[in-house]
Amino acid sequence: MDNLQIFTHDEPGYRPQVDYGSWRVALLNACTMYLPEHITYFDRHLETDEVFILLGGSCGILLAGQGEKPENASCTWLAPGKIYNVPSNTWHTLFMMPGSRLAVIENRDTGIANSPRYYFSEEERPLLIPRISL
Repeated sequence: MDNLQIFTHDEPGYRPQVDYGSWRVALLNACTMYLPEHITYFDRHLETDEVFILLGGSCGILLAGQGEKPENASCTWLAPGKIYNVPSNTWHTLFMMPGSRLAVIENRDTGIANSPRYYFSEEERPLLIPRISL
């Protein structure tokens, strides 16, 4: 196994695994903050697309346009083995059922400085979050 690196992440939440050049691969495991009822914000990345690959479980992406703030969110459930690319500047959030796992690929310098968040109020929730049928 010369020069082969193997990474894993079994704890809840997000953890970068490989940074190289301008890109990063991370693993994201389900945790309480990603349950549908705990969604509180959308974000968008101004300098990178973001790729998701479902490794196990059930999760979905909510997309809400590229305007000044999120609007008219739509839900896409992820299928295992497919690559889902969220283009830069697109408002999005995701939700994960317990036990779910994702691979996340994005620019390695993606962070708060280039990824604005929109925290919505409880009054805005029904307008932004479509009913998620489990």
